[in-house]
Amino acid sequence: MTFLKNVKQQAATKTPSELERLWQRIEKHTKRNANFDIKKQILFSQFQEQVEHHEQIQAQMIAEQIIHFSKFIQRKSLTIEQRNELVDWINEDLDYLSEHPFIGELNVEEVSQVFQSYLNKYNQDTVSTIPSSELNILRNMLQQDFPGLKLTDDELREITADPSLLYKHLDEQGFGEEKDDEAFSADNMHYEQDEDWDDFFDQHERFDRDEIKQQKNNSKLEKLFKGSQLNKMYKRLASKLHPDKESDLAKKAEKHELMQQLVQARKEKDGFTLLQLYISHFDDDVDFDEETKANLIPLLQNKIIELNEQHRQQKESNDQYTIVWRKFNGRSKAQIKDNFVNHLAALNNECDEIAKRLEYCTTVKSLKEELNNRIMNKRHMPMSLEAALENMFNF
Repeated sequence: MTFLKNVKQQAATKTPSELERLWQRIEKHTKRNANFDIKKQILFSQFQEQVEHHEQIQAQMIAEQIIHFSKFIQRKSLTIEQRNELVDWINEDLDYLSEHPFIGELNVEEVSQVFQSYLNKYNQDTVSTIPSSELNILRNMLQQDFPGLKLTDDELREITADPSLLYKHLDEQGFGEEKDDEAFSADNMHYEQDEDWDDFFDQHERFDRDEIKQQKNNSKLEKLFKGSQLNKMYKRLASKLHPDKESDLAKKAEKHELMQQLVQARKEKDGFTLLQLYISHFDDDVDFDEETKANLIPLLQNKIIELNEQHRQQKESNDQYTIVWRKFNGRSKAQIKDNFVNHLAALNNECDEIAKRLEYCTTVKSLKEELNNRIMNKRHMPMSLEAALENMFNF
């Protein structure tokens, strides 16, 4: 009778021990996690068959809309508000595509480059018409923050078109290389240093406590593996699983993999894996002594914690399988089917809207109508607390 069978039989006839109860929970959690992965894979396969192609069509149509709208950026009849709204719209679509995991072979970077080329051309044309009087205002503002900074009108126009170029000119002229030590008073420096040192010592003290605790645990584990039943079990397993004793190549490779698991378990003081391997290859009715039980219990408790953490990650990770699971999973097959149907309907409706918009917005006049509608909708949206404070106090 194996240990696991013994555990189940004893649990049916009497109150299980702590060790038996933990082992049962591990078995239950392991099956739960494995079944969860299988369910996600099945749901993902359904998604691939029914939905993924429609996701790719939607992404392609959004890309076509971005390219089409980008051509209007340079049109002079657009107001500043309309052009800003157009640029925001395109950026929202680009952000959506960049984060979309099911766009197929669509190259978002190429689409973005098309948009940037039109936007850069507009910025260059705009800044080329800035009069010297306005450039002097910008020059004076910069020189207040960076005394001695010298920039030509052309360089100021470049900075206006691309503000990040300011840093290049600051580096070229030696600004920002030295810190202004007078920015902080001696009292402030002393206070901040004391605070930093306190934080350091707090962290160091916590590290010491954790390290001491870990050393104690390692010491117990080392003792557990060296002078107990686990050590005997390890030796029996090593003898049985050693690949050199196997002539069949397929079985030899299998034993080589199992032997690596065994050695890794010994190295990491992984009593659960060692016990699991032993149960799989021997039919002994394992009856642990009290010392071994006392040391095995925290190992099994940690395994349960690991399995629960694994299950949490199964639900919260951002891989494609989990994204599909969160979107379409339901309590029944009928609900899952409805989730797919509703999502497909939403995708198709959006594709139809984009197709109509591309057909309609072929002139600046028609595009202005779309932009004005978006602007008006935003104005009538409930204002966030942050936006309300910004308006109230002119942040």
